[in-house]
Amino acid sequence: MVVINISSLDRGLVIPLALLTTISYTLYILIYRLFFSPLSKIPGPWQTRISSLLEVNALKEQRRTRWVSELFEQNPGAVAVRTGPSSVSFNHPDAVKAIYGHGKGFDEFGKSSWYDSFSTTGESLFSTRSKKRHAMKRRMVAHGFSAQSLLLFEPFADKMLEKFIKKMDGFAERGEPFDIYFWFELFTMDLMGELALGNNFGVIEAGEPARYSTLVEQSQRFGNLSGLLPFGKSSVKTLSWVPLPYVQKLWKARVEYLEYARLALQKRFQDDRRQVTPTGKPRQDIMQRFIEAQDPETGVKMDFAELRAEASSLMVAGASTGSVTMSWMIYYLCKNPDIKSRIEKELEIMFPNNLDGSKPTPFTKLNKLSLLESAEIECLRLHPPIGYAMPRDTPLGGAIICGIFVPGGVAVGVPAATIGRHPMVYKNPDKWDPERWSDETADMAMMKTCFLGFGFGSRQCIGRNVATQFITKMIATLLLRYKIELENPGLVLETKEFTILKPSEKYNVILRRRKS
Repeated sequence: MVVINISSLDRGLVIPLALLTTISYTLYILIYRLFFSPLSKIPGPWQTRISSLLEVNALKEQRRTRWVSELFEQNPGAVAVRTGPSSVSFNHPDAVKAIYGHGKGFDEFGKSSWYDSFSTTGESLFSTRSKKRHAMKRRMVAHGFSAQSLLLFEPFADKMLEKFIKKMDGFAERGEPFDIYFWFELFTMDLMGELALGNNFGVIEAGEPARYSTLVEQSQRFGNLSGLLPFGKSSVKTLSWVPLPYVQKLWKARVEYLEYARLALQKRFQDDRRQVTPTGKPRQDIMQRFIEAQDPETGVKMDFAELRAEASSLMVAGASTGSVTMSWMIYYLCKNPDIKSRIEKELEIMFPNNLDGSKPTPFTKLNKLSLLESAEIECLRLHPPIGYAMPRDTPLGGAIICGIFVPGGVAVGVPAATIGRHPMVYKNPDKWDPERWSDETADMAMMKTCFLGFGFGSRQCIGRNVATQFITKMIATLLLRYKIELENPGLVLETKEFTILKPSEKYNVILRRRKS
């Protein structure tokens, strides 16, 4: 036996055992991911086998959704593409049901660690990963989004709509072209302020956006970035240590945004006793429903930290997504005057005493106009607010999705913007055609399965009916009161990605008062 006296060796040439182990392990991981992992057979850029940097870069360049769609275009016929070392996007109807479906056989796909980046001061309905916690939260607040609650929320929408129409009348009187998306953003910001925080921001009357709206956008971008990076997944604050100006700007916005939400919610509690209805009860907005929410099984109520997280989540979900959907609806209705004319006629028949749009249009009637609702759904199909995949982790033992085995702990999902234009699901998928939703020859079940504008399964957006309520009220009121035209009739809008998908450029409309 040969005994080596380490002390006799040149210590400058000795590689520390820990470093040698780290290098060996790193090489092993790289080789495994590149050549031997079950995921290595899934198409995608080779870099995605070892790093998430391609997806991070696409996010930074505001083209993450487009990047994923391009991967499918580059691999015709593929039902899945690799987007990172442990992330795969699918593009097939069966994948939607397998990943997002609920019930027996589907309950092992949990939300991925990406969602942790959106848990701010507590878990919200959107960010919580625990199925048990989500089920409890949903039970607590379900009544707050019921048909009865919609009737209680409607006066707040009517109040903001009245202020909005006064501004629109000014543009109509002057015949002045203006950016309607800008004004939709002001409307939804004020409305969600009323519903989530107990007071509006006054942005409609001021004609200027609140700083809060910018903070929301930047904070969500920080969360997205953190959720994609390995070190960011372990702790959102870890990313804040990166000394890059871009990252520091987003982090400061997140901190300011959360502080703003805290102060606004505190004021909401302080003013609660003064904001009562003639019956002596507190104002019945969404936040009041959350405050009163109580789990029927355990009696648990939300604490202030959770309410603050829910308020922050509501502002993002309601304000950002509502305004962009209304903008797309106006654009497509102006580009399709036959559909617009038919909706106008239906509105005139339904509201013969309100041909100038001066009175509130009750949602209980509007929700019977199938063509108006189909126009909204079609916009969300082509331009879902969140275009990339909402990730779910495969169960520990792995799962077979669309015939492909995916190991356990891999983030999988279906990009809403990609599946929403799948030619196997939708005829002429790039065409805006609201009548497809009433086509008796179409496979309606498959179309609805692949419509992810509000999510799918037990985790789909609980505020869907609230969003549809104020969106349809806005569009109906505008169509009754004005003739709406694009300043540039030949305009062709594309999509640009911020946190959500928005029109690629500003566009102006011209309003003219209709004769009553």
